[in-house]
Amino acid sequence: MTTNKISCILLAGGQSKRMGEDKAFLKLDGQTFLKIIVKKLYEKCDEIILSINKDEEIYQKELNEFLDKITFIKDKNPYDGPLNAVASVADSINNPYVFIATVDTPLLNPELIDFYKEKISDYDCILPVINGKCQPLNTLYKKDALEKAKEVYKSSKSLMSWIDKLNCLKLYEDEISKTDKNLFSYWSINTKDEYERLRSIK
Repeated sequence: MTTNKISCILLAGGQSKRMGEDKAFLKLDGQTFLKIIVKKLYEKCDEIILSINKDEEIYQKELNEFLDKITFIKDKNPYDGPLNAVASVADSINNPYVFIATVDTPLLNPELIDFYKEKISDYDCILPVINGKCQPLNTLYKKDALEKAKEVYKSSKSLMSWIDKLNCLKLYEDEISKTDKNLFSYWSINTKDEYERLRSIK
């Protein structure tokens, strides 16, 4: 295991209930959220684990030029939340660092990956705090932390139940905004209104 390589888990298997359609295939500037984010992660990560709940071929067609780094894994318990997805892919991670991204944040700033890697040191993860709220996604973990996710998932579906078991370094807006000026990496597009607002500012 090379000491500085990074895997990425991209969570793309949600039900998108509030949006009413699969957020992975919403478009911004002519490209799907899925392709926009994978393109960013491809430049920074050594492997991408795509967590899905639909037929693999749907995603392969969209991501044809990135397939050399992508592994598709279906959740063990479909539509059971992000902790289920993390636990489902944990055994497939081949590198010591793991960036966990989500498909509903197309404005993700990939430079955060390098920034968090510089900061993580002996911690299990970086825990961004934006507007007073902890952000367990679009951040960096150590591979060993995912073993704890598997254990926690046996009794809880909550990501924060897992985070509470980890030694996390909290980073706040003042530090994160030096890399991601508008903190758009933590703007999740969950509703039609948010999607329209996103398209209006781009």
